[in-house]
Amino acid sequence: MWKKTSFSTCSYIKSSRDYRTLIVCLAIQSWAELLELPFAEKIFLDDSSPDLNGIKLLESSNQMNRFDCVRYNTRSHPPHSNFGILISLNLCKSDYILHLDDDIQIVGTHQDWINILEHGITILNEDKNILGINLMHVDRSAGGQWGPGKDYFASDVFSHPTQYFGNSACLIRKELLEIVSLEEIFNWGKKQPANWEELISNSDNTSSFLVAKVGTPFTVDNDAWLFKSTFRVSTWETYKYFLLKKLGLSTLASQFSKNIKEREYNS
Repeated sequence: MWKKTSFSTCSYIKSSRDYRTLIVCLAIQSWAELLELPFAEKIFLDDSSPDLNGIKLLESSNQMNRFDCVRYNTRSHPPHSNFGILISLNLCKSDYILHLDDDIQIVGTHQDWINILEHGITILNEDKNILGINLMHVDRSAGGQWGPGKDYFASDVFSHPTQYFGNSACLIRKELLEIVSLEEIFNWGKKQPANWEELISNSDNTSSFLVAKVGTPFTVDNDAWLFKSTFRVSTWETYKYFLLKKLGLSTLASQFSKNIKEREYNS
């Protein structure tokens, strides 16, 4: 099964000294055992980071030699387009692709994540209707449209999503890349109507996609939701956010984070 599966990731590191760099470094280090699996290929794409910061971070995490292909993307694109992610996916040649965003951490035991990956690949192998599996558990109250919805008959672990497929940590069938192609995304430019994962799946038909309905080893640090690579969070905002957390004012910190996210998504 592993020889039918490629691994890909895409990273953008704006500055080697910001807080997001630490989040990404810890995430990549948590992949060490995963990257030992006999994938058909392992692809790392630095999505136009200034000064090759993505590649430099990979090297500093001591994971560089585990990848078969390390590339630097020089093609500019709108930050909301998922263009870099799509390039890394399109570089893969296998039937199935495991993709992790650069801030996804793997927790739990070795057997925990082996089990869910093997279960997911088995589903792709046996059910040709399934095109993509979101490996993260997205709670309905927190994830909304990306959360679990209608049960999937062949699994106690996965259900169909409420509205959209999420690709932060996912297993996909190669054919999924044909539904909304890389070139189509590029030609849209800033007029792209939605993120790629929304364009390939919609609330009218989620039967070809799955999301975990129980906790999984694939997770993301809460701070990573705020310190996204495309968010413009100032030093003052960073200081205020961590000060609120340190003072135990978690509700205010969450609201402050939510306000920044809404600002960035609407800008």
